[in-house]
Amino acid sequence: MKTGRLQDKVCIITGAARGIGATTARVFAREGAPVTVVDIRPDLGNKVVDEIKKAGGRAIYCSCDVTKSAEVKKMVDATVKEFGTINVLFNNAGTAIEGTVETLSEENWDKTFTINVKSMFLCSKHVVPIMRKGGGGVIIHQASESGLIGFPMHPAYCASKGAVINLTRSMALGHVADKIRVNCICPGTIPTPLYHEFMDQLPNKDEVVESLKREHPLGLGTEEDIANAALFLASDESRYMTGSALVVDGGYTAK
Repeated sequence: MKTGRLQDKVCIITGAARGIGATTARVFAREGAPVTVVDIRPDLGNKVVDEIKKAGGRAIYCSCDVTKSAEVKKMVDATVKEFGTINVLFNNAGTAIEGTVETLSEENWDKTFTINVKSMFLCSKHVVPIMRKGGGGVIIHQASESGLIGFPMHPAYCASKGAVINLTRSMALGHVADKIRVNCICPGTIPTPLYHEFMDQLPNKDEVVESLKREHPLGLGTEEDIANAALFLASDESRYMTGSALVVDGGYTAK
């Protein structure tokens, strides 16, 4: 009997009510994983769970602000209570706020780092002991091509994603003895709901969109492209990878 690539591996996915997170949740469930859909949008999050269950998968929704330690702990406890353990954590939740260092408010700078970096620290903090007790696991951080190169319209986002890449490296080395592999994904420009919200902030939106399309040799990617990369990192197929930044950007950074 053929089993999925994540058969019975319990997975937590943050920011999973829409976009890449939701698509990844569906892909992971299709591959046999019980999934905890984590988000602050209960209507959308429960919809993803319903879709997974209707397709024969297992999933629960947890309403959780991943920037608050107490809520993260509650979410982790709920996952263990429902599924027994945690094998994979995909720290996918993130935000992007337009503005140069002159125009960006201090509040939005802090908000960017709190959502994009602190949330990964908190989720990892509460999940690592569970993984250690279970004999190991996989942690995936959502980074970006913006962590490898500069974009003039969002320095806070670029800086936060650069931090995610180095957080990945540090954690990978710090948890080798725990048999926890830690990698990150650096997606190219993907037309997600967050992408559209960010673009709507730009005064020269049409110009930026056309430029991005031209600059990616393979064109803009899809949510499925990144979900499949996450699937690879979550599965045993990537068992010899840790501390890596997996670039899935249609050739953008090769230029």
